[in-house]
Amino acid sequence: MVKRATEEESKAWSALPSSTEMAVRRISSVFLMGALLTILTPFAPFSWIIPTNGPELLDTFLSPVLVLGALYSQWRIAGVIQPVAVEIADVVFMYRQVMYWQLAFLEIVVCVAINWARNEIYRRFASVGVVAGLWAVGWFATPLKTKMVAWEHIKWIWTWMAFNEARRVVGGGGRRRY
Repeated sequence: MVKRATEEESKAWSALPSSTEMAVRRISSVFLMGALLTILTPFAPFSWIIPTNGPELLDTFLSPVLVLGALYSQWRIAGVIQPVAVEIADVVFMYRQVMYWQLAFLEIVVCVAINWARNEIYRRFASVGVVAGLWAVGWFATPLKTKMVAWEHIKWIWTWMAFNEARRVVGGGGRRRY
């Protein structure tokens, strides 16, 4: 059975933020990025899960993409003005622009608590959780064209990283001396 929205609920869904509020959100997202970087550094999630030498290559290639994607998602989420359907494994929830400040406050609380506790295990769980949450909402809030352009840039950067890694492994990574 579908319930009709009350007058309060329909106002909350249709109210657009002012340009001043959007500017404040964008500025706050920059500060949130800084707070996020305090718990992300160093970010090596694959080495945390598999403590051998193999995941270092995965961390080298994927960690920068995950971190930059989370930072971009932070910026993108701050600019959301319409509801976004976030679907993860048959679970769908609506992210609305009125939820921004609650989630920003939650992110600040997590960052402050982790920096205060100074526990490496908590920091790892919190950093993976915050990055995953930002990616989950940011992925659906980002237009397809922007994702495609980013993917082209990522492939180009990975190609150069692979060349540099191969050169380092072969032994040609040092500087030439004439």
